[in-house]
Amino acid sequence: MNTAVSVDLPSPTPVVSTRHVPERSCVACRRKRPQGEFLRLTKVEGVWAVQTGNRTGRGSYLCADAPACWAEKRLRRAFGIQAASLSAQFQTFSPNQGAPTRGSSRPTPSPLPLTSVSPSGGAMSTGPTPYTMQ
Repeated sequence: MNTAVSVDLPSPTPVVSTRHVPERSCVACRRKRPQGEFLRLTKVEGVWAVQTGNRTGRGSYLCADAPACWAEKRLRRAFGIQAASLSAQFQTFSPNQGAPTRGSSRPTPSPLPLTSVSPSGGAMSTGPTPYTMQ
């Protein structure tokens, strides 16, 4: 005797694939956000600087749209003696310049000047200056 048993299986739910978005923390406010909403500072040869393009070396992330995170006092924990020079660079930075646009998958390059900072905290010249002495 062959009897067929009918079983109603639930229809498979469609799998929506969402792309993984890396999450990082700001070194000043400790807020977690998607990586594209941060500026990345890189430590190369003992000097912290905003680096665009090839990102090698130890990196730290800082909120691109929060001027409160750019205050020297908030940067001291992560950058030590170099916090003053980094804070001065960020104070001339407009919050809308470095923030990525909605829907963009890549961060916008930072418009900050890429000056080197000596390990003692003083700025070093990276090229000809616009001021000449006569």
